[in-house]
Amino acid sequence: MNKPLLVVFLGFPGSGKTYFATRLAGKIHAVTLNSDALRISMFGSSENIENIRKSDNQRLYVDVFGAMDYAAKQTLRAGHSVIYDAQQTKRENRKNIENLAKEADALPVLVWIKTNPDVALLRGQEREARDDSHQYDKEKMRYLIDRFESVTDLPEQGENTIKISGELSFGEQYAVFEKELAVIRRK
Repeated sequence: MNKPLLVVFLGFPGSGKTYFATRLAGKIHAVTLNSDALRISMFGSSENIENIRKSDNQRLYVDVFGAMDYAAKQTLRAGHSVIYDAQQTKRENRKNIENLAKEADALPVLVWIKTNPDVALLRGQEREARDDSHQYDKEKMRYLIDRFESVTDLPEQGENTIKISGELSFGEQYAVFEKELAVIRRK
């Protein structure tokens, strides 16, 4: 029997992470934990979050990801796959995810959604604002994309990384995911 998966993401804002994560969850019957939606649930509104971010940004990170880690561990231990619909730009954070997966006897997988920055820029401006995704103006999207490029630790050799184009249909993306996952499982 295959181990449950703990799927995390890397990719520009607007690259299609939530698009893929949402559809993947249905396909593999996984529980999705979305950091943006959890933040809204915990702190009430985008305005409250911005006020907390100004005074204690670390609190947002610790509280939200602490809750996600707890929920993920419990879900994985129950034998269900988990999708972390959250940006994982730092190798240190991805190592923590790998350790969490190991403790829960799960397989960690990093899905790197690769999208042309200009496509991501437009998507971030045009998408519907919801609890699990934000709509930003062009200037904010440009800032977020540039910031992603400047702070991201690229995947290392030992990480279970699956690269998927954010410009493909979900069916095409899922075919790549299945093929690459089979390779990872054989390791």
